[in-house]
Amino acid sequence: MTAPERLPDWSDIADWYDALLMAGSGPHETASSCLADLLPPVAGLHVIDVACGQGIAARLAASLGATVVGTDASPAMIANAERHATPEGPAIDYLVADAHGLSPFDSESFDGATCQLGLMDIPDLDAALRSIHRVLRPNGWFVFVIGHPCFLVPDAAHTVVGERPAVSVTGYFDERFWRSVNPEGVRRAGNHHRTLSTYLNALTRTGFAIEECREPVANELLARQQPLYAEVPIFFAARVRKRAQG
Repeated sequence: MTAPERLPDWSDIADWYDALLMAGSGPHETASSCLADLLPPVAGLHVIDVACGQGIAARLAASLGATVVGTDASPAMIANAERHATPEGPAIDYLVADAHGLSPFDSESFDGATCQLGLMDIPDLDAALRSIHRVLRPNGWFVFVIGHPCFLVPDAAHTVVGERPAVSVTGYFDERFWRSVNPEGVRRAGNHHRTLSTYLNALTRTGFAIEECREPVANELLARQQPLYAEVPIFFAARVRKRAQG
């Protein structure tokens, strides 16, 4: 009997992903700009970047003066993050750690947390949010960016309405794990499609209060690379705050 083909995971595509970002990626530049807009002043704060990948958001927070710990479940992603120079500002520590538990960290260890384009890749959303909530100090904040679940649906198809790019969406309510069939696509490593209400309800159920939300307009590079996202948002992002107990 032939063994089933092993499908790629994030460690398998880590070098390709790093090269993609370093060459200039409109989606990731748009995501980083959105994250920066939602961050409170971070100079002097202790911040954890969850599912940090090759460190793009960790480097951003450090450049703004935060002391940052970047964590990812993929050793290959962490190895690539460590290869990049720390921007001017405090050094960044990187650590292999599962977002479901963040077990290396004590409770109430961080002033803030970030997660740029990572929550969609984590199988147990509730466990990850509980872990982030646990490691935040009282009144700590969490800023995240996700692929917009209303438009980046597994069965979505790009089309044209009039002369404008558009997207046709079906299967939005069917929450599931899926992989892109594009052999050079980011999502060939897999993605968990969830409805927007699933994300928002999970946040409030965990004990976070929503402060601000964004659906960023594509930057110039993204609009050129993927014109659709000048018409509909590619991302949904928010800053939430750990609610006071009692």
